[in-house]
Amino acid sequence: MKLACRHIARVTTTTRSGKWCLTGSSLAWARAMRLAGGFMALCALVACGEGGQASLAAPVLSYNGAVPFPAVIGESIALTPAVSRAMRHYTVSPPLPPGLSLDGLSGVISGTPTKASGPATFVVNASGAGGRASFPLVLSVTQPPSHLSYPSPAEGTVGAPLRPLMPTITGTVEHYAVTPALLPGVVLDGTSGLITGTPSGARALAPYTITASSLAGDTSAIILLTVAAPSPRS
Repeated sequence: MKLACRHIARVTTTTRSGKWCLTGSSLAWARAMRLAGGFMALCALVACGEGGQASLAAPVLSYNGAVPFPAVIGESIALTPAVSRAMRHYTVSPPLPPGLSLDGLSGVISGTPTKASGPATFVVNASGAGGRASFPLVLSVTQPPSHLSYPSPAEGTVGAPLRPLMPTITGTVEHYAVTPALLPGVVLDGTSGLITGTPSGARALAPYTITASSLAGDTSAIILLTVAAPSPRS
């Protein structure tokens, strides 16, 4: 900004007290400088304000929960979004598992799953006056374990490998356990549920409870097992 000023004879002069002071022409110069400084400060504030508006952070969308979120067949769920700004419309891609739906206004995902599916990513998109945001929701649908069974009663012989006992079950299983402990030499695989081994001692017919479990639930079955002593000929 250019400032037009008349000829300034002197900027300062000395009083009798020895202090510096401004002459009439220098006073005009000082006032002009103050006005110029104020104008420049105002311009800086406006520029900063415009920059602040342009640099506002993009809205953030999220859904809380485990990754993947464990939905269960037959159990209702409701997932509420958390957003940093108000949103007016929500969509999801690909379509959610059967039984689940997205509310286009609130972004709430709700319903009761009807079919098992492995972990999959569903991208939820939100839009509004504040901008757009998206969130990759990882969701899985599991079926609680049920209808567990083993061949029973089962028979074995001391010193001879036991015929493997494989479970029959419906649904998703994460872990198998048995109580009381199986007889020496016989083991239960905690992942597959398979019972194998070579018995080291005779045992009368006894019940053992096998439990199959997952985050969705658990189920149990009783197996009867006996181990005979080896025959004299063997």
